[in-house]
Amino acid sequence: MSTRHRPAAAPPEQPAVPVPLLDWHDGRHFAWPERCVLCRKTTPLRSHAGEAVHKTCAGLWNAAHPGETRFVSDLPKSGKRKDHA
Repeated sequence: MSTRHRPAAAPPEQPAVPVPLLDWHDGRHFAWPERCVLCRKTTPLRSHAGEAVHKTCAGLWNAAHPGETRFVSDLPKSGKRKDHA
């Protein structure tokens, strides 16, 4: 019996400008490792829609698809402001 391996998908192409990292601080972004929907390597991370995806892969996808909202950051935690007096 022979087994055939599917070639790994190439990671998204690097953009010319820096990509802001997504802020996924909520524990719902973690689950059992599965294959990333973009690069096919395993990751415990999940998008808001439950897709297994690395934050780096998601950020690169966002840069390649401006205006689309497939991957988004968490909303800021309430009560924590960055503009201190």
